[in-house]
Amino acid sequence: MKKIMFLAATALFCVFSLVFTSCSSDDDDAKQSVAKPVAALAEVGEENSKEAIAGKDLHLEGDLEAEGLIARIDVTIATADGKTNIVQKSYTDGKYIGVRNTTFHEHLDIPADAAPGAYKVTFVVTDKLGQSTTFTSDLTVKALDKTAPAITFKEVGENDSHKAVTGQKMHLEAQIEAPHKIAKIEVEFHNTAAGYEHVFTYTGEKYVGETSVLFHEHPEIPADAPEGEYHIHFTVTDAAGNSTTEEAEGIQITKE
Repeated sequence: MKKIMFLAATALFCVFSLVFTSCSSDDDDAKQSVAKPVAALAEVGEENSKEAIAGKDLHLEGDLEAEGLIARIDVTIATADGKTNIVQKSYTDGKYIGVRNTTFHEHLDIPADAAPGAYKVTFVVTDKLGQSTTFTSDLTVKALDKTAPAITFKEVGENDSHKAVTGQKMHLEAQIEAPHKIAKIEVEFHNTAAGYEHVFTYTGEKYVGETSVLFHEHPEIPADAPEGEYHIHFTVTDAAGNSTTEEAEGIQITKE
């Protein structure tokens, strides 16, 4: 009787072993058949400058693809020696999670007390199969220059609606403080998904040479601008060569 029970137990163990081995094999095969995420940031800092300013935000942007669907995104900014993290941010829900293709576009706050110097950005995308891809980039953090131009948006779109129509003018207001005098103002409309951008440049006497002024303009949105969500890069350069860029996000541009 004991021999029969032993044989039965052995057989049952073998069945479970076969099932477990088969499942593990299936999981391994599934991972092998699904490519790891493709993760790269095209922009680390405005126009991929790889620079940030202590006390301000860092622009990060790039296209992501994950056949296994994105499960999480982890971003770390650490000193070049890896000993001190100044930024740690994880995305585990929201617009990036559970999708195959997306554009990552975020602004991460750099602490005001971050020491100027060399840093490294580590960007990790993990899919629902547990596969991950890591992208790294050098980053230089600079001290805040309190004499650089300062920009404060007042209205983006009529009544700050953040809306505009192609072929029509858009209301835009911003207060500019530039101790070293304004030399140039650039307003770039950027649609990441469509790969479209258009820049308006202002170098007239209305603004150039001023140290404190209210920017009030109505740029006409090009008729060929694709519908969709835009963001504005508003850049002021002063006579000393200092530049400051502020960004307005979530602007909806539609056809008639």
